[in-house]
Amino acid sequence: MRRLIIHGLTLCAVAWCAPPFSSPARANQPPANQPPANQPPANQAAGATSTRIPDSAAEGEANRRTVLAFYDAFFNRHDLSAADRYVAQECKQHTPGLADGRRALQDAYAQVFQHHPDTKVEVVRSVAQGDMVVLHVHSIPSPGDQGEAVVEIFRVADDRIVEHWSVRQAIPAGAPNADGVF
Repeated sequence: MRRLIIHGLTLCAVAWCAPPFSSPARANQPPANQPPANQPPANQAAGATSTRIPDSAAEGEANRRTVLAFYDAFFNRHDLSAADRYVAQECKQHTPGLADGRRALQDAYAQVFQHHPDTKVEVVRSVAQGDMVVLHVHSIPSPGDQGEAVVEIFRVADDRIVEHWSVRQAIPAGAPNADGVF
């Protein structure tokens, strides 16, 4: 059983369900959602490093709290030393423009915070599943700025962020719908 934590709520889903009708010809074939034994899962072939989805909702919640504590200290209080507490020294970075490693993160954001001392973030929602944590964030570089909608993905191991991905979208002044980006 897989568990998904959304702001502390736990939702459960069955990892794989057999098709309702199975022919004898399919009896010896792997399920459609599993790769053949001699090929890596699609996510690993695309460069992902985590394939495990543990059953522990408590682990997901603990990892979510770790990422939220880091995010608030680092991006709202501009406490660069928060990376020392929450980010692994050799953190793998998938975000264009950021080099691997904790020190590279601290160096890059020391410059950002110097040029944008009023920058703040608001975590709109957070989701955790096992060692993966996802944040949907409103990033505001300065008061009065529309900012950006950001999706941050973190992999956590041993209470440290060990891998990171992010995507950003400028918040438009107008939109054809009233739904907004959040």
